[in-house]
Amino acid sequence: MRTTLYCISLVLSIYMLIGCFSKHENNWPQFRGTNSLGIASENATPPLELNPDKNLAWKIPLARGLSSPCIFDGRIFLTGFNPKDSALITYCINLNKGSFLWERSAFPDTLEIVHQFLGSPATPTPVTDGTLVYVYFGTYGVLCYDTKGNLLWERRLPILNAQYGSNGSPVIHDSLLIINRVERKKPSILALNKVNGKTVWQRYLDLAAGSPELMDISQSTPVIWRDQIIIHHGFELISLNLNDGNVKWIIEMVSTGNATPIIINDTLFVNGWYNVGHPSQFDSIPDFDLMIGKYDANHDKLINIQKEIPLELALFKRPEINLPLSGDTLYPLKWFAGGYDSNKDNSLEEKEWNQMKKDWFDYLLDHAVIALKLYPEVESGQPVLIWKQKDYVAEVPSLVGIRSRIYMVMNGGNLICIDSKTGSVIFKDRLKAPGSYLSSPMYANGYIYFTSYNGRITVVKPGDKLNIIAQSDLQEKISASPAAIGKFLYIRTDSALYAFKKL
Repeated sequence: MRTTLYCISLVLSIYMLIGCFSKHENNWPQFRGTNSLGIASENATPPLELNPDKNLAWKIPLARGLSSPCIFDGRIFLTGFNPKDSALITYCINLNKGSFLWERSAFPDTLEIVHQFLGSPATPTPVTDGTLVYVYFGTYGVLCYDTKGNLLWERRLPILNAQYGSNGSPVIHDSLLIINRVERKKPSILALNKVNGKTVWQRYLDLAAGSPELMDISQSTPVIWRDQIIIHHGFELISLNLNDGNVKWIIEMVSTGNATPIIINDTLFVNGWYNVGHPSQFDSIPDFDLMIGKYDANHDKLINIQKEIPLELALFKRPEINLPLSGDTLYPLKWFAGGYDSNKDNSLEEKEWNQMKKDWFDYLLDHAVIALKLYPEVESGQPVLIWKQKDYVAEVPSLVGIRSRIYMVMNGGNLICIDSKTGSVIFKDRLKAPGSYLSSPMYANGYIYFTSYNGRITVVKPGDKLNIIAQSDLQEKISASPAAIGKFLYIRTDSALYAFKKL
């Protein structure tokens, strides 16, 4: 009897596995594909070289947006934003021909705040179950279309009050549509009935213990593991029960909640990045006597904030990002020092300076890439930390896992390869494509595709040393992550969607 039951169970498991593969074989139903892994199906054989003069199948212009391709049954779903009339646009594009099948617009009353250089009100990637398509805009709410473009329902939501707007994409699990609604006032995860848009549950999140209020943020997409939805939130990973949204566990980590975790064989990997998480990103605040001796030009034994603190003395700096000087690339010490000028004389005395230096040390926290074993059988229900790698951490792009290696790309074009079992760094090398990286890597047909914000696509053969196979340059800004179906590679730039085909 036991043998018979085992055989039946095995047959059912194989049937379910085949069904899962057949459903997603030629589809890319959400951000980074199935459960945000960034791995194409086994039958995907996209080109290695991307040359508009040789193997460009088609190119179609789009309004600017940062959403990535969502693909199902020959249709590509994307979003864009037209600033002229504040239209939030949903596109449906023929997969093979590159022609518009339909286009729909929604018009918000006001717009959410987004990053002045990199952001867009059209950042979350659509999600589909093959029958219905769901589009989320933090400045509007949720719209549900059928595949022919008929609006079935919409759910207006309060405009999101987040530092850089809405960036996490919606996901589907069974009858639920799950949305990251983390913001400054009422951060939450919202689960809607995907049939009618009504709230099934909404879980409001507390600020992680000991973290500053401005860190109540998350720009990641939720991932699903068994009966749980896991969210990378500012300074923590949090797991909620899919049925009711109740908290199952919380793991504290130093992070601004940028990257979307990946789950491989019940192990979760995520890069938790923080502005001052590594010594290379900040300057130590000098002692007061050293500042007086070097910069006190008028010899008054005070440090004038504007005149005697050099601009290049920074609390944190990111020279590898090719953006104008601002709080994202250089945060000068003088911007921070004004908060310690108690008598408002535009100068700091020794007591004020030392208090600033003391407070600054509270911000110097270690960020890391971490690996957690998700054990459902552990009585506590808490995952187990396997390793933590603190030397190299990618800021925005998520990780990609191939066999026993984890790969990630940092700003500046540094590729890091990590042993997934131990967390040890196998190698660190440059892709020869500098600048910032917002797009997450994708694996297809034995190769990893890395895309820089400058428009450089570098194809790498996985291994224990850097092996660059091909490099292409589209000479356009790229923030979205690529998708691969069959012989095609789809890349969304600032102005268009490109489809390259393997010849």
